[in-house]
Amino acid sequence: MASGFASFPQGPLGDLVGKLEQALPTLPKQEAKIAQFMLLNVHTIGPETGKSLAQRVGVSEITVGRLMRRLGYNGTKDLKAVLRQHYAVGGSSPAPSNDIGKELNQVMESELSVIRTVFEQTGNEHWSRANELIAQSSKIYVTGFQSVRGLSEDFARRLSIARPNVHYLSPHDGMLGEWLDTKKEITRDECLILIDVVPYASEGQELAKIAKKQGRSCIVVSDEFCHWSSEIADAALYAPSNTGLFLESTIGLNVTLALLMDRAAEADPEGSKKRLASWKKNARKLGLF
Repeated sequence: MASGFASFPQGPLGDLVGKLEQALPTLPKQEAKIAQFMLLNVHTIGPETGKSLAQRVGVSEITVGRLMRRLGYNGTKDLKAVLRQHYAVGGSSPAPSNDIGKELNQVMESELSVIRTVFEQTGNEHWSRANELIAQSSKIYVTGFQSVRGLSEDFARRLSIARPNVHYLSPHDGMLGEWLDTKKEITRDECLILIDVVPYASEGQELAKIAKKQGRSCIVVSDEFCHWSSEIADAALYAPSNTGLFLESTIGLNVTLALLMDRAAEADPEGSKKRLASWKKNARKLGLF
């Protein structure tokens, strides 16, 4: 996972990012959550302090300080100095537009940073593996709980246009009836794509374990707070969600899923074109447009 984050120029922040990437695979769970959040939000954490980072991630400020000392810094005091130096010298955020209020301008920059972060991860091994699984799996199940269920259903429909045998899975409604009496020689070519955010981490983690136990591959698309996906999933993709809005932003998840769908179509361009043409033909027959 370390190879998936953006590279930064030499300097205090670049050094910090490099240390975080190197240490992440071996960090204790709570410290790993902080490190992952910082790496995925490195473009927008300028105003943060040890206390505010702890609040955002849901850990204690002591844990933030412990991570910094593990990396060779003098606690949160050094963290604040590093961020202040980087963002004060050549600051990464442009001046607010006159047409946009200061608060909305900050949100806009955060949202744009999310998109940038998603694209910067597309060259790593997790993205390559995800694209490979989506292209080669005989059957794909897509699921997501509660607030991301609609997003998951939409992605399942779009992906079904790009490739065959895509099914939306509703574990709550169907009690995994689709996965009864299955054998590993059948399921080994199947893949679960799970879209997960923090409130549903427990459910998502258990479902991923069931999928893996039954022989399926698993791709998890989550926000920056998901601490378990890289340990269980065959491919763990991250889309930052904390941009300052009332509820977490889903723009990163949308961009990630759009890119996956596009790559699925590129894997079989002729087949996807035929499917798109058939879809349009059926839509016209139904009078949808």
